[in-house]
Amino acid sequence: MSETPPAPDTRSTAPPAPRRRVNRRDRILRTAAEVFATQGFHNTSLADIAAMLDITPAGVLHHFGSKTGLLTAVLELRDDTEPAPEGGPMLDHLVTTAERNSERPGTTQLYAVLSAESATENHPAQDWFRDRYTILRRDIEDAILDRLDPEHRGAAGAPGPDGRSPAGAAAAAVIAVMDGLQVQWLLDPEAVDMAEVTGLVIDALVARLSQEG
Repeated sequence: MSETPPAPDTRSTAPPAPRRRVNRRDRILRTAAEVFATQGFHNTSLADIAAMLDITPAGVLHHFGSKTGLLTAVLELRDDTEPAPEGGPMLDHLVTTAERNSERPGTTQLYAVLSAESATENHPAQDWFRDRYTILRRDIEDAILDRLDPEHRGAAGAPGPDGRSPAGAAAAAVIAVMDGLQVQWLLDPEAVDMAEVTGLVIDALVARLSQEG
């Protein structure tokens, strides 16, 4: 009597699926953003960030080169959004941005803390924020002029004795309002609607410039 052959081994011989690797650079970046937002740049050391991730400070430097390099990457992460539209639609984009900022308190706090801290002497983010404000003033000024009718556009864009135009002053006012609103909102979120106030201020400034000239 012949023997019954053994049943085939049906167990899978495929290699086990590789474990998902965690992007260490991304973890460092987001942890640094959280700590910079709560402690500021000067009060945070690379050792603080490394300890939170259970790595060495050298591990942080491996990805960013320096603490300043890490700061720059954090600022660029915050600013890594869809490009703002040109011309008048940018004013609507600013309102949308204010609304979006109310949905991400950690990022809003980071920007509020670092932008204020950058005004201190020799702060490594000073040039970054200075350049950012220069570009924002220019772009918002262009957007305001685009929103105005031709009858008032010339007067609003004409530079005065100091070289600054009424539309440029309005652009600076819009930025000041948005930055100030962030601080008010962080301290008392229920008391301030950043998007609503931003829209009101933009409409009021455009209306004011539409009456001049």
